[in-house]
Amino acid sequence: MKKFSGGKTLAVAAVAGGAVLASVAPVMAEVSAQSPSLSAVRVEAPGKLKAWGAAVEVPVTYACPPGSSQPYVYVNLSQNVLGRIASGSGSKQVTCTGGFETTKVTVTAQNLAFWPVDAFAQANLNAYPNTASHEAVIRLSY
Repeated sequence: MKKFSGGKTLAVAAVAGGAVLASVAPVMAEVSAQSPSLSAVRVEAPGKLKAWGAAVEVPVTYACPPGSSQPYVYVNLSQNVLGRIASGSGSKQVTCTGGFETTKVTVTAQNLAFWPVDAFAQANLNAYPNTASHEAVIRLSY
């Protein structure tokens, strides 16, 4: 009677394949972090209140390929203030370097001052031909 050792062969192949992936994965991650082929954007916290809530300075981290045409970051902010909605928006032209950059976008209150509590933020990056967006609840503080 002949024994088959297919289980051992598969186990050895799986371990060898895992070792190869483990050695290659950090290099792939480093290259993709240095030169993204797509755009990315992320709203950061906290937002810094200016002029008693008339405006908020919102930090935004973004990445886009160098040479992108007319890259802009747009930020919309809204907040419930005692049952009323404070809202505003702002934008800023940025430079695409191929790496991650952080900028601050000033959002001006439209109808009601912002307060030092949580707010809903949405960031959009338009860097033709790529776009990206991110939504988050961020803390506003002085």
